[in-house]
Parts: sequence; C-alpha cells; structure tokens
Amino acid sequence: MTVAEGRAGAGSNAPHEGAAEVAAIARAGEPDRHLAALLAPEPQREALLALAALAAELARIPHRAVREPFMGEIRLQWWRTALGLGEGGEGGADSGGHAVAEAMRSAVRSYNLPAALLDDMIGAHALELRAAPFEDDAALSGFLDRTEGALFALACRVVGVGARPQIESACAAAGRAYGLARLMLRLPRTLALGRVPLAQTQIAAAGLSPHELLAGTDSGAAGEALINACFAQIRGNLAEARSLVRDLPRRERVAFLPLALVRPYLRLLERQGGGALREEVQIVPLARAWAVAVAHMLGRL
Repeated sequence: MTVAEGRAGAGSNAPHEGAAEVAAIARAGEPDRHLAALLAPEPQREALLALAALAAELARIPHRAVREPFMGEIRLQWWRTALGLGEGGEGGADSGGHAVAEAMRSAVRSYNLPAALLDDMIGAHALELRAAPFEDDAALSGFLDRTEGALFALACRVVGVGARPQIESACAAAGRAYGLARLMLRLPRTLALGRVPLAQTQIAAAGLSPHELLAGTDSGAAGEALINACFAQIRGNLAEARSLVRDLPRRERVAFLPLALVRPYLRLLERQGGGALREEVQIVPLARAWAVAVAHMLGRL
C-alpha cells in the first residue's frame, strides 16, 4: 500500500487533494490508462482515473510491494474490505481515508460498477504471487480476462458502452492483447522475482523449462521461439479487439484507448529479440502520449 493509506480526507480541501493524489498514483503506475482517462469528459474522467489508480495499486502488490504470497494475500484482502466487497457490501470502514479506495467507492456508486467483477479482479492478482507458470494458454487467458479484461469492461461501464456480447468479446480480446504485451514488457523483472507468468504449454512448446527461464541464461533460438509465439497471440487478439470496437463513437472508444500502446510495445519488444527475456525496456513518455492522442483523434487503435 502507498503513502495514500492512512491519510485522512479531512478539511474543506480534502476532495481536491484526494483527486490530485488519485491522479498522481494513476499517472505513476498506469500511465496508459491515465492518459486515456484525461481524454474522457467529466465526470467520467474522475471514475476512469480511480480505476487506473486501483489498477496501479493492485499491480504493485506482486511486482513491487511484496515477495511473500501470504503478505500479498493480506494486501489484496485489504482492498476487498476497503471497497466494501466483503460480507455486508458497504464496508470501507478500514480504508483509513485512502484516496484511491474513496474514489473507487464513489465510482462504484455513480456508475453501478459490479462488485462481483471488482472482487474477481482483485482475487485474480493472487495468481501473480505464485512461482509456477500458468498451466496452459486457457489459464493464462483467463487470468488476463479477469485483470486487464475486467478493467476494460469496467471502463466501458463508466463511459456508457452498453453491455452486449460484442463488447464483452472486445473487452476479452483487448485484455489479452494489452495484458500479454505488458506482461512481456515486465517479464525480466518478474523472472527476477522468481515467478514465471507464462503458460507451461507455451514454454514447453518452445523447448524450454521454467527453471531455464528463471536461471536467466541465454536461451537462444528457444527463447526467440517463445517470444515470437507470444507476439503472435498479441497480434491476433489486437486484430480481434480493433475489429470489434472500430465503429464505436469516440466518447465510448475512450474505454479502449490503452490498446493504442500495444503496437508500440510490440515494436520495442521485437527490437529486443531474445533479450526481451533478460532486459526490461521502457517506452519514451512522449511516444506514449502521442500514440494515445493520435488514436483518440483519428479513431484508430
């Protein structure tokens, strides 16, 4: 949890200070979703920033905050309680004035965000605390559906995209494309933590083992094969997502703007080649902002 925890929102300036803190957490931890939120009209902007900040806080738990699964579970349970997702439904009494928790509770009330979807999203992050890889492609896809896919679905609710099969399929495809691209970007860091966040079937098909990935040795052609297989999955899901959302009006397409970063991320990873397993790369902030802005103006994700 961040410095936001335990900071009470007292005083006449508390709402402004809380909103600024939420925006800062979103910008630092989820810059893609932060930029997308800024292009949404008020009051949707505040709710989208709250979602981005929540995503940032949840992602910190397995990647930055803890190494022990038990401690991670405790922090995830704290978020369930803070958002009122436990028994009784309202909850939030133990949030200690956490700016992100307060902003999310407001978003849930304002946009009738489904508690079950939020609860399942929080629970799915526990899978990132495990050392073992996902059993197969279906298990990995299910994880991406419950995390990144759920964020797209929640953003759709905020911007008023009606719940229908096409949108559900678009959120799933978007979550798998964007989520796997980001997973690949942070793969060296995750491996350094002793975790293998890929599918066992993917790894075996490339002629590798989880132990070899964790050892950090040069995997040569096998490593290239694994990376290229992941790239193919990303491209396929991106094409599906783009085809499903291309006819949405601009105000609704805001929910899918993070997809504009998938192709730039892929270009970065492709330049790394097999080195993508060992060395983390970062996109230039200006390039990120440009990609999102152009996608919003031209309607091309």
